Formats: sequence, C-alpha cells, structure tokens
Amino acid sequence: MIGKVIRLKENLNTMIKEVLGLLLEKDCFDVILAPVRVPSGESFAYLLIKDRKILESCTPFPPIIPVQGARALKDLTRRGNTNLKVLCVMRPCEIRASIELTKLRQIGLKNISFLSFDCPGVLRTKNYINSPEESDKQYQEIMATWESENLRSACNICLHFSYEGLPADLHIAITNIKEERIGITPLSDKGKELLSKIDIECSDNLSGWQTEVKGISRKRVANRNKAFSELRDRTSGAEGLHDFFSKCINCHNCMRVCPICYCRQCFFDLSDEVKPEAEDYLARTQAKGGIRFPSDTMLFHLGRMSHMALSCVSCGACEDGCPMEVPVSQAFALIADEVQKMFDYVPGRNEEEPIPVQIYQEDELHEYEDAKGTR
Repeated sequence: MIGKVIRLKENLNTMIKEVLGLLLEKDCFDVILAPVRVPSGESFAYLLIKDRKILESCTPFPPIIPVQGARALKDLTRRGNTNLKVLCVMRPCEIRASIELTKLRQIGLKNISFLSFDCPGVLRTKNYINSPEESDKQYQEIMATWESENLRSACNICLHFSYEGLPADLHIAITNIKEERIGITPLSDKGKELLSKIDIECSDNLSGWQTEVKGISRKRVANRNKAFSELRDRTSGAEGLHDFFSKCINCHNCMRVCPICYCRQCFFDLSDEVKPEAEDYLARTQAKGGIRFPSDTMLFHLGRMSHMALSCVSCGACEDGCPMEVPVSQAFALIADEVQKMFDYVPGRNEEEPIPVQIYQEDELHEYEDAKGTR
C-alpha cells in the first residue's frame, strides 16, 4: 500500500488537526464532525465544526467514546441527506456502525466522507471521568503497547481496528507511533482526490505498517478465541446465562447507548405489551414459588440480541454504559461472531451489501438443516 509518511511535530491530535485544517481551507468540506473535549475536561462530545479556530480545540483521537459517532451522524441526517459536504472523523467501529444504519435507512451518506485511523481501543468512560489526567497518560502508554486491561473488554478482542474492509476515504496509520512517525493513505478514489487537493503526494511504501497490523491482528485473534472459550463455559445452560446477567437492573441503558438500536419506541419499553397484570404475576409466583423483580430481564437481553446480532460492530458501548458493569458486550460479541460467520457477513464492510435478514434466498443455509433432524 502506498501513502505518505509524516513525522510527528507535536502529537497525533495536532497532526490530524493540521490535515483537517487544510481540507477546510481548500473548501474540500463545508463542515467537519469531530470529537471535542467538554469544558469541564473529563469527557468528549461530537461537534459540527466550520470555524478553523474551533477546529483547533478539537481532539480527533480521544481516549474514550462517550457517544458512539454513528449516533451523532444519525442525528445529523435523521431527516434525510444533507447538502453540506461533511467529513466525519471516526474510529473504525463508528464508521462501520454508520454503514449499518445507512442500510437500515437511519443515516443518509450523500456528501458524507470518513477519515479513520488505527484504533488501539478506548478506555472505560467511568474510569476516565474519575481521573482524566492520569487516564490521558495511561492512554499514551497504551499507544505504544496496543494492549491493556484498562481498555474496554471489546477492544482487546477487536479484529476490525484498522483499514482492512473499512469503507473510509482517508486513513491514518498509527501502529508505529512509537517511532514518532505516522502515515496517511487514501482508501477510495475520493480519498486520493482529497489528498491531491491539499498537496499530499502518496509515494511512500506502507508495507511495514501493514505487517504491523497483521501482527496485532494475530494477537487479537488469540485473545478473542480465549475470551470466547471462557465465555461459552461461563454462559453454558440456562443457569449459566441467568448468572451472567444476574446483576442487570433492567434500566435498558445498553440499548440507549447502542449505535445500532435505532427504534424510537422500543417494544420492551411498552409496559402494556410486556408487563402482565398483577394477577398474572401472582399466578406465576404460585407456580414457581417466587419471581424476581424487575421481571423479564433475560427476555430483554435475548430479544435485543436476536435483533442486533447481524449488525453488531462490537464497539463495547453497551457494556461501557451499564451502571452495574454487566459484561454485555462480551456476550453480544460472541453471539454476533457466530451469527455473522453463519451468513459470511461483516457489518459495515460495504454499503451495497444488504443485511442478510433483509433478503431471502431459497437455496441457502442447508448446512443447518440437520441441526434437529429436519432433513
């Protein structure tokens, strides 16, 4: 792969802002959607930026994801495509979630471009809020090692952290940031045109970076296989699954922070549809000897899992938003991995590739017909 190797003058965020500034100056874009540190200092929010001075205050590469970028883009284009030329600065999982929401008609991608970067993962938001300065230092160390127990659990087993299969236009290569140099490369024809407009000539060989990406991928595969093996044992049978979700308080926060959960009114929030009458509770209590409140927590998780498995990008937002620290994202990653392999589907890989449940093929999935002797 060919790109441009750039030596860091200060830090990664400064370099990315220089590129973004050039893209604004050359009128490549009308606005830029990028994370900005909030005034209190302990979190970040997506900001739609037109002013170059405001751009200087943004943090394109924040150590946490308080709000998944796809949710921000969904709000921007909820009423349809925009006439503004927008550059979205996002992590790979945020871009992939945006592509899935496009297929679900929740995002309009007309005039939308993406700038991505290699992502080592993000810190847990709760930990960052409690100690932002210490967390910033911690994240700099993670940038050199690319692994840490302090990252979201989903991040340490993520296989889609770089450019492969990513529908972005521009990509920042940062796996070798410890050598104080990074790369920028186009991933589309539009990306090539953008770099040409800001006079960045792609003539450097980035094969060394690609080799590093493959090495990190091998480690992540090993981490993923180990985590999934342990998780299968932990959630085996109805009792194991019940214990796994036992701390759930049914707040539905995992649903609300998930970028793919887009329904304005969730079925599980409709009390008349889900919640039985008091007499029904009493009848169930009589039959079982006792029932737990809040009720139907398992039904909620299994129902959401059945809806989300194909489009889940394993960003870890659900687990990060859980007040009880239930390892929701781990369970979803396991099920999503199996279901997506069943259909040979990678969410967010290609805007033109339909979600498998949206299409019907008469001659498919015969390998699963023997599961219960149906053939």
